Amino acid sequence: MSRVLVCGDAMADLYWNGLVARVSPEAPVPIVAIGAVEKREGAAANVANNIEAMGVPCERIFGGGERIQKIRLIAKKQHVARIDFDYPQRAIECDAAYEDALGRCEIVVLVDYGKGSLGNVAALIAKAREKGCAVFVDPRGHDINKYRGATLLKPNKHEMKELVGGWTTQDELDFKARQFLLASGIESILLTQAEEGMTLYTKTDTLHLRSEPSEIVDVSGAGEAALSGYTAAIAKGYTPVQAVTYANRAAGLCVSRFGTTVVTEEEVFCVIT
Repeated sequence: MSRVLVCGDAMADLYWNGLVARVSPEAPVPIVAIGAVEKREGAAANVANNIEAMGVPCERIFGGGERIQKIRLIAKKQHVARIDFDYPQRAIECDAAYEDALGRCEIVVLVDYGKGSLGNVAALIAKAREKGCAVFVDPRGHDINKYRGATLLKPNKHEMKELVGGWTTQDELDFKARQFLLASGIESILLTQAEEGMTLYTKTDTLHLRSEPSEIVDVSGAGEAALSGYTAAIAKGYTPVQAVTYANRAAGLCVSRFGTTVVTEEEVFCVIT
């Protein structure tokens, strides 16, 4: 089994759960009486937690600085508001600690939320590939040059439009995705499309899977779960085509639950034959 190194922007997801009993007399907004407060890890930290929960050994290197926080105000399992505390993150360096981790790992996962931790992402990819590691990236922005050389990109629909422009038909999207791969030096794309499922693009093939039937409770962290499921499957020795099935399963489990969540090895890998 391969060992995984997760790098990138880590966040803390705080859930302030309360009850709405009345509307404020000062402004037409609900008053939420806060009860329980729950803290969960998000972004790169959530990816690492999910990979470990799926039975794969995982190491972590996150950007320096105060942890970014996203406070979600919840009443009756409904999001009332979100308050973000964004703090600048120091970029991860291609230093001895990074090189040492590469020597122990076969897969590197880079989770880029544009907060600064992956300011040196091109150098991180180049060093990982030099060491023989596969590199999977959750991208941000339209600058494809910084991700050149990566093994796989995992964009959502919005991020895909930043990379290839818009499209009107599935055939047009498929064509643009393959052209992007040929031009970018990236080997494959795992496109997550919410209720439409996900698509794996390589330079020669396209595989589309419909989303697994489940009641959608909350989409928070679904992309992270998909990336984690794909990574865990590859680390266990499955082929990319097989890994998409597990990514799809992990994402389906995630959206059936409330809030950022962790799915387990038993849930993801013991239900598909």
